[in-house]
Amino acid sequence: MTQIISNLNVTKLVVDHPIGQDNPPLLSPDSHNDDQDAPTQQVLQLSDFAVDWEDRLTDKQLDTFVTDGWLTIDNVFNKTALLALQAESGFIDYRDAALTAGIRISDIRGDRIRWITKNFFAGFYYLQSINALAALFNQSLFAGIRHSEAHYACYPAGFGYQWHSDNPAGRDERVISAVFYLNDEWTASDGGALEIIDKHGSHHSVMPVANRLVIFDSDLQHQVQIAHRQRYSIATWMRRDGLVPFVEDSM
Repeated sequence: MTQIISNLNVTKLVVDHPIGQDNPPLLSPDSHNDDQDAPTQQVLQLSDFAVDWEDRLTDKQLDTFVTDGWLTIDNVFNKTALLALQAESGFIDYRDAALTAGIRISDIRGDRIRWITKNFFAGFYYLQSINALAALFNQSLFAGIRHSEAHYACYPAGFGYQWHSDNPAGRDERVISAVFYLNDEWTASDGGALEIIDKHGSHHSVMPVANRLVIFDSDLQHQVQIAHRQRYSIATWMRRDGLVPFVEDSM
């Protein structure tokens, strides 16, 4: 069994120098699979993933995010970028995910994952777009985000992820979480909805519709309902601590 570990250790907070025009975002290092290029590598460009976040996020939406702790953006990327992410998610050698303590408990968490590094060409471009969004949050909300990380996630039919927050007890490195969805023609009967408890204690259920990005405060409680068909997404975190290299530990 292969266990994927990333940023599970507490690292020094460096909120005094967040992502911005004068400070390009830190990027995850290459993994050791340099000879395995994504199938879309030769046809993609960074511009395919460009999003005008200032245009997509109005002042009213930002106010709602601050007040409620979450928001949804639909039709995020163009068709080229979405198809590339969908294709790449289907070619990945997924690994068993682990809880923060490094233990996999399928009754709590049933997804299989693969952390995004430069080897995942579409995913790497996705992260650059997320970093641009982080820069907007830093500019508008003084979020203090230093870098972003993400992994592809696959939930087999019959699995979900029980209630949790993305910052374990006593931790606050993760500032903003985001989930990007990849499944076409997802219906309510397919299950797999994201449930969120907002800052007022109200309950919300969000369908995992393709090209939808859900953004929320990393301290909010949320869960993934049991999926009734294979469910693909990209789990994302904008963080305010120092970058920790990715580790793939074969067991």
